[in-house]
Amino acid sequence: MDTTLNTHFIASWDEADQLISILRLWGIEYLVGERMSIGSSDDEKNQQDGVMLIKRLAQCTYPRVRDALISLCLLHPELAWAVLEALRTSQPEVAEQVAVLTLATLYLQRLWSIRLTLVLGHPPNFPEQPFTSLWYNRRLPPPVYHDGKWGLTLLQEFEQQRSGLFLNYLADWQNQVDHLLLQEEAYHREAMAPVVRLAEEDVQCEGESEMSMRPNVDKRQIENFLRNLGRTFRKPGRLYLVGGAALVHAGLRSGSTQGIDVEVHAADEDEMMDVIRRLKDTLKINIEFASPGDFIPLPSQWEMNARYIARYGAIDVFYFDFYSIALSKIERGSTRDINDVKLLLQQGIITLQGLDTAYNEILPRVGKRPYNRLDPTQFVSRYTQVRQMLDE
Repeated sequence: MDTTLNTHFIASWDEADQLISILRLWGIEYLVGERMSIGSSDDEKNQQDGVMLIKRLAQCTYPRVRDALISLCLLHPELAWAVLEALRTSQPEVAEQVAVLTLATLYLQRLWSIRLTLVLGHPPNFPEQPFTSLWYNRRLPPPVYHDGKWGLTLLQEFEQQRSGLFLNYLADWQNQVDHLLLQEEAYHREAMAPVVRLAEEDVQCEGESEMSMRPNVDKRQIENFLRNLGRTFRKPGRLYLVGGAALVHAGLRSGSTQGIDVEVHAADEDEMMDVIRRLKDTLKINIEFASPGDFIPLPSQWEMNARYIARYGAIDVFYFDFYSIALSKIERGSTRDINDVKLLLQQGIITLQGLDTAYNEILPRVGKRPYNRLDPTQFVSRYTQVRQMLDE
């Protein structure tokens, strides 16, 4: 191996390990690396020099370390001044990386505000106002728009075009928040905010009509998909609308949803799924095969509680059991998810008593195969906290 390249490789690993050790001082403990020795004087210096730390993170060649700037900002909103200073004094390429990660922080903070409030014991408060120019200059939506969800999608497209690398940046950014939430939940903190006011419905934002959004799916387009499926797949089968698609099609949530989640049951499911994939391309809409059962145990009566919509060709279409949908949304816990559960309650589609019954039924199966990745303690804690919000 070329010695110059080898030296650079070792130096970059050393820098990553050094950054991981410094981040531990700031309370970010989920990154794995060699534990570097940091003396007391260096400890104090690294705690104070937030600007240099932000610049070093932005320049790190390892995404898992670089993107930890997101968790750093969420845990330490007092570093907003240091982010602004890093943006002002960095070389253009470094400043742009800081800007992208700052935007990812703001969008993720909105998307996961309720979960972050529960684990931190207070609402996340990395400030938005000082960074308004970051999204306006890049023609991206404000964080308030759709709870940051569209902003993240468009930020990924922006970063792919900027870098020329069509990587899954969104998954990398989300991975940081996932680890931060797991880390903070593991502390089982006592000082939780007792009640969090649920976010209001999405508001119309200035400049919304000028933004180039990915096409969403409204009730008419969902109907069009179902009719085309009934004409194309002529064999008997069942299809369940899940999540946002169920809420929008049922008229419970106004406007649109980003895609159509479905569960299919048929004698020839492979053929039915192939037809749906072709329709996805033909109609140019996003369709995913996903249901609550992919994430949580289902109540035994979920099929009986699924609401019949109509027959399209030979296919019977239902809304997936709304109690299962609600429990899976509570388990996920994004701001939009919890607002959807609130909506189901307000519209009388589900009741708190029925939700408790479904929760108590599935609880003994949480943490057991095939749901062994679900932590029962965290599931109970999250349900209890969200249930308290819904009861207010």
